[in-house]
Amino acid sequence: MYSDFLTFRLDQTSALLMERANAVYRERWDLDVRAMRVLRLIRGEPGITPKAVSQRALIEKTLLSKTLAELESRGLIGRGTHASDRRSVALRATPEGVKVANASEKAGSKLESELAAVLTDRERETLDALLAKLAQSLIEGA
Repeated sequence: MYSDFLTFRLDQTSALLMERANAVYRERWDLDVRAMRVLRLIRGEPGITPKAVSQRALIEKTLLSKTLAELESRGLIGRGTHASDRRSVALRATPEGVKVANASEKAGSKLESELAAVLTDRERETLDALLAKLAQSLIEGA
């Protein structure tokens, strides 16, 4: 049965978690998880290029372009010329973007704690270790 596949169970769990987080983020900031992830990356690495954001956030370029346009139109990020490579775009969070990223990070941590409350501390540590092991195996095999 398809529901026995690990990939299905991971996708299902991820979709349910994202749905919950999207509801919180949309209600407070009218942004989804993907936009928040991008905003936090940009806040954390001023001057980051769109290509680096795409790679780190695992977002396809076209979707990233739309997300960046939304964040920019809302005044949460700005674009400039990259200091070391004039051909590249450098992204930076605006002061308002920093405020939203910081507040959403706190809300996200609280939400994650609530969602993981069904797990014991040991189960959470085991889950984190297993997911890291799977990810590392896939990275090394790529």
